[in-house]
Amino acid sequence: MLPDAPWWHAQIAAAGENGERVLGFAKMQVATTTDRLGFATLDHGLQFLGLVDLIDPPRSEVIAAIAECRSAGIAVKMITGDHAGTAGAIARQLNLADTPQVMTGAELDGLSDDALRETAEIVSVFARTSPEHKMRLVRALQANGHVVAMTGDGVNDVPSPDGCGLISGDAR
Repeated sequence: MLPDAPWWHAQIAAAGENGERVLGFAKMQVATTTDRLGFATLDHGLQFLGLVDLIDPPRSEVIAAIAECRSAGIAVKMITGDHAGTAGAIARQLNLADTPQVMTGAELDGLSDDALRETAEIVSVFARTSPEHKMRLVRALQANGHVVAMTGDGVNDVPSPDGCGLISGDAR
């Protein structure tokens, strides 16, 4: 259990609102005969060491590209695994939308396909997403008649159906 968890969660949220990424560190003793660790191994015995904030600001050419897309009438969506606060702060730095709205993957899970089609038109930032969320978003936008293109830099960036996709991943 994390000592004073509400305080630590508040620190993480505050860092995210500033556009910072946060890494948590912990340690645990493992028997020397252990040759494999799984998530269940980490359920108990971890000693929390602390957090580190990282600043990874958007590159100027990304900000310019977003501005050019917007001036051409192209809506840009950011789909990321980042914390919702971090994603929203980066979207504001990028001027991704006039008032970027953020939705999490967990919130997407609760939407029907029809509700997602409506939501995809309004929301410009999707945080804490999985590859499955990205595929649902691509399909929703395509079902709304949009031509969709995708970029990405991470292992969670997946090809979309019919060779199309979403602008996604990390815009930094």
